[in-house]
Amino acid sequence: MKLAAFVVPMALAVSCGGGQTRLNGLFSTDWQDDGGARARAVQTKILAIPIPKGTPVAVGVVDTGLVGIALSSGKSWSFAHALDARPRNAGKVVVGTGGGELFALDAATGQPLWTKKAAGALRGAGDDGRTTVVSLASAGEGSIILAVAHDGTVLRQLEASPAIGIPAVVGDYAFFPWQGQYVTIYNIATGAEEARLLFREQVSRAFTHGGKLYFGELGLFRYDDQTWRASTQKASHVSLPARDLPGDPKWFLPGGEVRGAASDARDDIGLFGAPASTSELAVDSGRFVATYFKVAIGFDAKSGSLAWATKHDADFVAGSPFEGGVALCDEGGKITIVSTTTGAVLSEKNLGRKVKGCAVEADGLSPVHSTDSTTKSLAEQIPVAIDLNENEMVAIQRVLLRELGKAEDPQATKALIDLASDPRTPPPLIVDAEAALATRRNGADFMIAALGRHYDFLKDVLKPPPVGPLADALLAMKESRAAPALVAHLFDPADTTDAIKRAAAALAQIATKAELAQLRSFFALYRSTADDDSLAQAVVSAAQAIVRLGGPEDKALVAHGAEDPMTISAIKPQLFALTK
Repeated sequence: MKLAAFVVPMALAVSCGGGQTRLNGLFSTDWQDDGGARARAVQTKILAIPIPKGTPVAVGVVDTGLVGIALSSGKSWSFAHALDARPRNAGKVVVGTGGGELFALDAATGQPLWTKKAAGALRGAGDDGRTTVVSLASAGEGSIILAVAHDGTVLRQLEASPAIGIPAVVGDYAFFPWQGQYVTIYNIATGAEEARLLFREQVSRAFTHGGKLYFGELGLFRYDDQTWRASTQKASHVSLPARDLPGDPKWFLPGGEVRGAASDARDDIGLFGAPASTSELAVDSGRFVATYFKVAIGFDAKSGSLAWATKHDADFVAGSPFEGGVALCDEGGKITIVSTTTGAVLSEKNLGRKVKGCAVEADGLSPVHSTDSTTKSLAEQIPVAIDLNENEMVAIQRVLLRELGKAEDPQATKALIDLASDPRTPPPLIVDAEAALATRRNGADFMIAALGRHYDFLKDVLKPPPVGPLADALLAMKESRAAPALVAHLFDPADTTDAIKRAAAALAQIATKAELAQLRSFFALYRSTADDDSLAQAVVSAAQAIVRLGGPEDKALVAHGAEDPMTISAIKPQLFALTK
């Protein structure tokens, strides 16, 4: 079935100044893949057209319409208008719809360039500094497509049955993504389809960045001399490494959707990474940035490993990457420019009021190369980003905590101990922190110091240290210096019996003769009174240490315990085996 594509005189109350559209199969699914022949034929013309960078701007949605700030100059502006969709920053313009009108503003000043009456909410827009192309949602899943010169002259207007995603424009050529796999290259001057690209990966948006043209959704394709090979999966392509992040953020949201004027749950999480200006398509700075409410995290773009983490004072709701940085907009209207390499804050701008939604374009910002030598280590950054005063951030806190557990820095051990010992720490984080501590193989001094603390209400020590995990780690490190602190916990009523069991298991191998007297006391006290399996096993471990460290009289002590009718029957066979 062929899908309609035709000039619509009544779709917009405007005059068309670009001639009649050719109806030779535009947006038809009967199209036959030509192996990229037509796309290759036209690529030299398109690649020769210079693509200007856009105006870096942040635009906030407020009750009265829009407020904006030019990120380079700091000049702020406002524009009163009804809104029914998220505004789009494209090239030199900001495009919006509402109240039955489509409008374009100068991005630097907020001054109206043109206004058209239109039915349909904004899906997306592209601009090359001379021409703006717009995709509007019409009835059903259809689209109204408009190409308008900056002086307001309508060059083309089309109505199409498929949902056209976010378009782009380079000179006389418009690029229309549709059905998740096609990009139609449309000649605005002639009204004809010049070529069509077929992708084997979900593609729903086209955009320019750094003077180049890109297509994407799941990943990113660059328009270059290899793009005509897209149908054979040989076009230039890059994607982000998989990361298990809460909310499952996407690098690009589907371009065929109409986004509401106000932010929604998907705006509270995001992934931001700019394409690098290199011959081989890659992610700029080798980093991408994830946001989750107030937290921003930098990741390595190849391995997915954590590079930095920081916490903000308000929820991030939008962002845009550029060379060396990312501009993040929060619900308070602040725009924070962050280094993608280190997470350092480079500068700030402010829209001057809280916003319901936000759109940012940072492509035109000057490149930044952060050389901040004062950047803290991950072991210092992560605990600050976790922030136990935030009660609704457990999902991202768990991600950060797991990363903290991987850090080789001994300071990470201290941070994990602090988290596990803090009464404010939510139970899921305690579980994760203790599991991470048990696998640590450095930071013994911090572990031993922590074991020196015991619950004491009068001294404001409201929770005992994580004795069990620390005992496991110290045992694995064969750290006999910890024996005095561990043996003291055998008698602490604030410790769980599981913690006592694990402390005793460690002492069985790392205790010294200096602890022998206390081990004898523990054995004598609990071999007949242990009231659960964990405490009973602690008695057996104490016996192992006594036999290993003591003389014949200590072996006889354990043998007597194995024969004494008062000894718990369940452990008698194990005690007996120790004396053989």
